[in-house]
Amino acid sequence: MNGSPVKLLKTMPSSLLPPSPNWYCSRASDTNQDGILGFATKNTVFLLNIKTNPASAEGILHGHCERVTGISFCTTADQTQLCATSSDDCMVKVWDVKTKTITKEHKVHQFKVTTLHWSPILKDLIVSGDEKGALVCWDLASNDSKLFIPESNQIFSLACSPHNAAHVAVGYKNALVLLIDINNKGNILQRMRGHEDEIHSICWAPSSGEILPSHKPSNASNDDNSWRETAEDNSQKEDDCLLLTGSKDRTIRVWDTANGKTIQTLRLPPKGFQRTRDRGDDGGRGSRVWVALWWIPNEKTSFISSSHSGDVVRWDLSGSKPKWECLGSHDAGGINMHMRIVFNISQGPTPDTLITTSMDRKLICWNCSTLQADWCLSSLGGFVYCIAPSPLDQSRLAIGVGDNMIRVWNTASPGQHCDVTVLWQGIKAKVTAVCWHPTRENCLAYATDDGRVGVYNNITQSNKPPILSSTFHRKTVYALSWGPPCPAKSDSECALLHLYSCGGEGAVLQHDSSNLQGDAVNMNKLIRDANNIEHMLPQRTDVSWCPDGRAVAMGNEDGSIDVFAASNLLLLCTIHVHHKLINCLKWYPPTALPTDQSHPGSEVTCQSDSSTANVGVNSSQSEQQRYWLASGSNDPHVHVYDLNKVLGPRDPVQLDTPMTSSMCCLSGHTVRVTALSWSPHGDSRLVSASYDGTAQVWDVMKGEPLYNYRGHRGRIFTCHWSATDEDVIYTGSEDFTLRKWKISECENKYPPKKKKEALFKTARFQSGDAKPKKGKKQKQKKNNPAKSPEATTNVASNTPVEPMVASSTNTTDQSEGITQRIEGIDTVMSQSQPASHDDKEQASVSESRKSKEEEVRVVSKMGEAESSYMEEAVEVAKEPSYMKIRKDRGKKKKQKSLFPVSCGLDNRTRAHKQADCIQLAAMKYGGVVATPKSDDTEDKETTHLGFFSDRKAMYDVFRDEAENHNESGYFDQKCTLGLWKGNILVEIEEAKQSGTLSDMTVGMAAIGGPDVWLEICEAYAQQLEKREDFIKAANYYVACHQIQKAIQVLMNNRYHREAAAMATVRLPYKDPLLIEVYDSWAVQLEKEGSFEQAAKCFLAIDQPADAIRLLCKKGDPSSLRAGLEVAILSQQETMATRLMARYVNECMLAFDWSQVQQVTSSHELLQAGQLLLQVHETMAASWVADDVISAAWYEEPQWSPWQQVVNSAGKQVLDSISSWPTRVVNDIPLLEAAVSTWAKDHHVDLSNKDMLARLYHWINKTKPQGTSHSMAMKQLLIYLSSEVILGHLSVHMNDVHQAALHWLQAMVTCHNMGEYDIAKALIILILPKGKTSIEDLRQKALFDQTSEDVTEIHKKTGAVLSCLEAYYSLIVLYYLWWDFGSRSMNPDKKYSNTDISQEDGTNSIPRITVSLPDTVISSHEHMCDDITEPSVALESNSVNGSTNATQVDQPDNDQPTGLSRTDGIAETVEKEHLTSCVNRTNSASLFAKLEYMSQVLLSDSHAKFAQLKHKLSTIQQAVARLVSRHKEHESTQRLDTVSNQSSAVGEGDAEGEAMRTNEEDADASENVDKSTDISCPKEQSNTVSNIDETTLISSDDKPFSSGDTSKDSTESYKLHPLTDEGQSSDNLLELTATLNGILKDIAHIPVEIKEHPFPEPVSSAMTLVYFTKQAARVSKGESHGQLSDLRSKIATWGHQHSLTEQMKRKFAKYLVK
Repeated sequence: MNGSPVKLLKTMPSSLLPPSPNWYCSRASDTNQDGILGFATKNTVFLLNIKTNPASAEGILHGHCERVTGISFCTTADQTQLCATSSDDCMVKVWDVKTKTITKEHKVHQFKVTTLHWSPILKDLIVSGDEKGALVCWDLASNDSKLFIPESNQIFSLACSPHNAAHVAVGYKNALVLLIDINNKGNILQRMRGHEDEIHSICWAPSSGEILPSHKPSNASNDDNSWRETAEDNSQKEDDCLLLTGSKDRTIRVWDTANGKTIQTLRLPPKGFQRTRDRGDDGGRGSRVWVALWWIPNEKTSFISSSHSGDVVRWDLSGSKPKWECLGSHDAGGINMHMRIVFNISQGPTPDTLITTSMDRKLICWNCSTLQADWCLSSLGGFVYCIAPSPLDQSRLAIGVGDNMIRVWNTASPGQHCDVTVLWQGIKAKVTAVCWHPTRENCLAYATDDGRVGVYNNITQSNKPPILSSTFHRKTVYALSWGPPCPAKSDSECALLHLYSCGGEGAVLQHDSSNLQGDAVNMNKLIRDANNIEHMLPQRTDVSWCPDGRAVAMGNEDGSIDVFAASNLLLLCTIHVHHKLINCLKWYPPTALPTDQSHPGSEVTCQSDSSTANVGVNSSQSEQQRYWLASGSNDPHVHVYDLNKVLGPRDPVQLDTPMTSSMCCLSGHTVRVTALSWSPHGDSRLVSASYDGTAQVWDVMKGEPLYNYRGHRGRIFTCHWSATDEDVIYTGSEDFTLRKWKISECENKYPPKKKKEALFKTARFQSGDAKPKKGKKQKQKKNNPAKSPEATTNVASNTPVEPMVASSTNTTDQSEGITQRIEGIDTVMSQSQPASHDDKEQASVSESRKSKEEEVRVVSKMGEAESSYMEEAVEVAKEPSYMKIRKDRGKKKKQKSLFPVSCGLDNRTRAHKQADCIQLAAMKYGGVVATPKSDDTEDKETTHLGFFSDRKAMYDVFRDEAENHNESGYFDQKCTLGLWKGNILVEIEEAKQSGTLSDMTVGMAAIGGPDVWLEICEAYAQQLEKREDFIKAANYYVACHQIQKAIQVLMNNRYHREAAAMATVRLPYKDPLLIEVYDSWAVQLEKEGSFEQAAKCFLAIDQPADAIRLLCKKGDPSSLRAGLEVAILSQQETMATRLMARYVNECMLAFDWSQVQQVTSSHELLQAGQLLLQVHETMAASWVADDVISAAWYEEPQWSPWQQVVNSAGKQVLDSISSWPTRVVNDIPLLEAAVSTWAKDHHVDLSNKDMLARLYHWINKTKPQGTSHSMAMKQLLIYLSSEVILGHLSVHMNDVHQAALHWLQAMVTCHNMGEYDIAKALIILILPKGKTSIEDLRQKALFDQTSEDVTEIHKKTGAVLSCLEAYYSLIVLYYLWWDFGSRSMNPDKKYSNTDISQEDGTNSIPRITVSLPDTVISSHEHMCDDITEPSVALESNSVNGSTNATQVDQPDNDQPTGLSRTDGIAETVEKEHLTSCVNRTNSASLFAKLEYMSQVLLSDSHAKFAQLKHKLSTIQQAVARLVSRHKEHESTQRLDTVSNQSSAVGEGDAEGEAMRTNEEDADASENVDKSTDISCPKEQSNTVSNIDETTLISSDDKPFSSGDTSKDSTESYKLHPLTDEGQSSDNLLELTATLNGILKDIAHIPVEIKEHPFPEPVSSAMTLVYFTKQAARVSKGESHGQLSDLRSKIATWGHQHSLTEQMKRKFAKYLVK
């Protein structure tokens, strides 16, 4: 097993709260010479370096599968890194603490190993003992082991002698101490008796031969010298040394090992450091105690022991009387002192220091010289459930732990002391949630798993209990949040925040913080009233208030999230993204605050964990992220939602349809997400905790994982991002640790890919709850040694040994902590911390045994005791007690006698029977009996004779027997006697009063008449109800005609099926009780997760809304389909519309088109969804087949039969412009074929415009709202399919205008996202004939309208179709450029979408911008920079590659030359490639295409509109600059103290300074021009009055630049210095007049031009010019001239409509002389 791999913590955190050490173990901690403290915690060993300041974690030893009971380091100098551990798994292991690996191990023990010790003399000897008394000596060098059983009793402690390597002292549970010689077959040297209870600790004196002064030899004289001589003689004996033992009997004994006698007995001092006891104080005798011992090194007469209630005592035995002194007695307040039992004492970092571990979960380092604590470290005894930072002091963390305590950790405290405040008063259960008050200092709210909610008003006063809310949750509370009161109250009451809690029963309660004793309000009731909701609301699982208090988010059990407005609780939106229970919600923290508000507490928030640290975040970015909401659920994904549109800058906006998509989906975890925490440093990072045992850091803006932390061993329940250090995160887990780790030190990026079953198995092994293999764990026979002394083994007498088994009569908390399995978060936290050993024993679990041959071999090498030990272990494994079959199971039970007293008297001895005969004769015939009677037999000895006497005597027999039955509880027998005697009604009345009625008494009650019988039936039913026999009670209620009472009994006790059956057959329809029964049954079924069954209950009572809600709770397509069909059948139109949107969206996201085939309803609403799915599948199937989209999107697509039709469709070229082939089905374009097929399958008449209008309305209402550049491809496909089918339906309804709008929006979306392949595929689908399809739409629009509407159609429909045609031409031009332009640059390279715009440092394909109608154009200079052509000189006549000096198309000096060709061979190859490309396409056809595109794209009206908007922007900036300068001038005049006596020279200087200022501004503007590479001519005049409106609007010689605003205002308008207020006012008025003129011209632009997006005409012109130039260069004949003329024509148009001088220069190059 050398070097076996063991999982270890690679990077230990710099600071942490470790798990608590194990309790009730004699050697659960030890320290080596290097200052490494190891202590057992659960089934691991935690290593702590106590020489550092503060103490730091060194690692974890994880290899045992059950509780670790002992640890011992090797004391040899060259092996200090080795340690040995023992465990309840019967294993002893040797570890290397440096490598954290197991070097050796053995499993000789057959039962739990209780303790061990590494010999301080022999470096290869380890001695261990188990609960059955077996002692194993393990030689590491030879790997041999010896087993001895000197005493068959549980070993509690043992210690190897530091003076004799063969001597071992062993302490047992039966108070016996043995000194054993392990070299002599385990020979017992001494049996030391004196203690009265179990031995807790054994400690050898550091030096041999010591005789205490208080114990002189009996023959010693009073002379001190003689005593010293005696002691000196005794010191010569090596075996004569002292031994300390501590016992549960509260005594410490000092033994002389030479003769095995007690030298001195020390009783523990009274608790609480009091020498004198108060009246009533027993000195701690009534309290539990554990006596641990540690002898101080280098001191012969001083040692340390533990005492009552956490006292640590230093003993001094040097005097005639022992002296003691308590450690920490001068500690004010007892902060650094133990308050409960101390279990272990270990060596400290220095010889004069020691470490103690205690039940109060503290590790304290004491200084033996000062008797004070050097440092204190708090540990955790349960799972870490929650972390919350104080909003007023971010370094203070409140930690909720499963050991029923709250820790408040001040992480900023310096030094070795761990500043932790423990809150425990008033907390009775595990703390599952904590939440600081946002504004009140030291106010902390908490919640527990038993449903309690409390508030500590001041945690600094820890002695005061918290204030508990009078309203409890029925289950565990999982979330707390502070928020404003709802509904809104007065201003004074609104200032007080209320506390909101969410419990496991699904309720969110609102607690009034000023009156917690009042009743809390259920938020669901307020929400129902505020929103007029009639159906049942979902069960809540989390609640989180927005930091600004404007809204509250509530997570639900079905995975949905509801967002409500503050105060009025108006439902703003519902988010349906998760499909499983919501675990956590987290709003983005308000980090982007002004500098003056950055201090803590400057802004009142509603969330206690919202950080207010100012880290210089961009305010605009913070506004964008203000209403981000992150959510985690039982599925492994984290979703982030942008709710800015919902909450908005002003009033919240209510959404009609639910949100079905998130802004960002973060995937990586393998199991559920339990906690989230935003970075408070404004960098849009998020950390998530998961059941997969890792914490993941995400970049939300990029949607990428950054770091993954794997330091925990088990599930992580909570996390927190430090506000004081952006590199630090805190996480809490089920491994009982709170870890502080740095992001920069993480080695992984993604979570591990492993199954959750393996993780949960690891978690169970870690907590010591590993389930053994089947057949290995057996029940044990009961055995009480105290009652069976004959069963005790006597080794000395070699008496037969009875096989022993582990006692299961009293099971300890320790064994419970090992055998109980972890089930979720509600697992008991302190399982590994066993309770008291005062009156309990450990339960033994036998492990797998050796084979039969190995048993024989092992037994042959051992003595009788060892053989018995092995036989006992095998016996336990072979014959467990539960395998025995009861022999008397088939025997018939005998009836109870009615006369037990008489039978007993009749069955006495023969003499008594003879006396009875004599007495009976005397009674019958008279006379006196001579035999005297004894006093004790005077009454009842003759009672039984009534059977043989008269009626009066028999009455006495009945009376006595009835009294006996009544005392014994046999009431039926008593009633039987009463029936026989004739007074049954009296007996029945007595049984009724005493509650002892039975079936027989009720049956006999009929004797008294119907009224009596009905009364007794009701009383018996009530009695059965109290005994929880509810079925029988209901039967008797029915018998006495109380049907409703019977139903209520069954319903209230969860017998819903029985209650529903009875109510259905006995109550009328619509009876309130019948409705209540089904409603209660549905609620119960919903809690159990039987949503479909619960839906049946709601349908039974005509509540279809609730039934639909439950059917859709899981959110999968099949559930949504069932809910949708029920909604349609029950005519729930509103819910049906919403469900149709969700159902269709889920089917399309899951690529499950076959799901729709299972729908049986023919409702129009479902037909709309089926139509949308048909089009979606058509697009997906055809685009995958044409390689437009990747098939990797589809994990397991479920195609419908229509997919085969799509794939088998042929292709035809129907478009003469693009020449793109389109799929046709029976000569019908694909889209038309898909809609026709759908109409035929569903019997829909496409000529029915009313039905088409309804279909259009439903699809338009449920389509995705809004698009973004970061839209996922799946969402994009859904959006495009909606727009395509809406446009197609509009065409069938003769609404060409609306159809063009939908298709135009789809084209613009693809263009803006850069998805040109998808745009091309979209054109092929909606415009299969290209230009002809658009002309058909124009003709259809004219044909379908009356003559009066022709003008209006030209204005509206014509404008939209022109925009659509422009985008069509733009995409065709893009692909023409791709085929000819881009490939001509490098014929040998195959371009991809990513390297087209990056080759050789310049853009080979121009970026074509779009003129949006609602935005101001401000990026023309960037457009001009992008549209650059390569300098290709193919017209050169030089063979050597020299260019023509008269080249017309010579670029500017600043033109990029990355694509220039100077080599003749390259020019020849390029020219040949261009020629071949043009030859493949008819030159005349190419000219026709380019001419058509120029006519469509070069729109004068759109170009003019762009010019006006550009000029408007320029004038506005100039006015703003003029106003700014005017204000500066006024400020200068107010500060000027120069009087009218100033000289002209001074005025001249001032004027010169002003002129210099203007010149500096002009220089700055020129620098800006140079940086942007845009030059604009300067105006000749210096005043704005020279610029009239005509010049501003229509001048082509002096265009305005749209670059930097400062440059526009300074170069376009050279303004005079503002010398006085009048001139400033004139300039401003003139600019304003010019601005108004431009606005008037913009107002005259037709509305059709301004409403719809259109490709930027100037940009399109530049592209066409360059393309025609390239094509003309390789064309010949007439085509060359046509292309050259077209180029000149386009260049002239572009020159006329250019916005800047640089644009004009670029177009001027292409003008042919």
